[in-house]
Amino acid sequence: MAQSLTQKIQAILGVKADGIWGPKSQDALHAVIGPTTQSDPTLAKIQTLTGAPANGHWDPTSQKALNKALKGQGGLGAASGGNGPFSATASTFADPKDVAAFHKCKANGHSDDYCYGKGDNGVGAWGADTTSTTKAMVAVHQQDAFARWGSWAGAAHRRVRVTINGNSVLATVEDKLGTKGRIDLNPGALAKLGLQPGNLWPCQWEWVV
Repeated sequence: MAQSLTQKIQAILGVKADGIWGPKSQDALHAVIGPTTQSDPTLAKIQTLTGAPANGHWDPTSQKALNKALKGQGGLGAASGGNGPFSATASTFADPKDVAAFHKCKANGHSDDYCYGKGDNGVGAWGADTTSTTKAMVAVHQQDAFARWGSWAGAAHRRVRVTINGNSVLATVEDKLGTKGRIDLNPGALAKLGLQPGNLWPCQWEWVV
């Protein structure tokens, strides 16, 4: 029997080729992505299969192509939380005031962990520039990431739709949030929603797979 696309990718990654894309498969992919600084042939092979530019460098475009090729597979599915929509409170991060507060804290000799309680460094958990005013990004809580995808790695670069006051924005998950019941919006997401940083709004959000 011919291998499915999922099985082919799993075989490239050296995990059990069972045709089910779950946390173990996504974690194996991120184990390759993590240390990559130059073009990686393993990533290039996967990109070729998914139709992404086969340059050996993994970015949100590559992850989006993978998600599309897998037709929404991944994580733990509807049985453990589904795609939403979920009711939450939307807050903001990585705006100029937030970034300035973080760097002021660091200048005073405090640790990164302490300063994350004061502001944000503007760099996402997977390296994205979350200060962007044109690219919509969000941070989600571990509980939400693990309920749907089983791990942080599985949730990375996934798309979500956030709706506030009847307006919606599509954004990618690029950072981690420490407060349950929240979803954080970066300047790019705020701009598309016509909102100002530093406020809180009731919202609905959902995974877009």
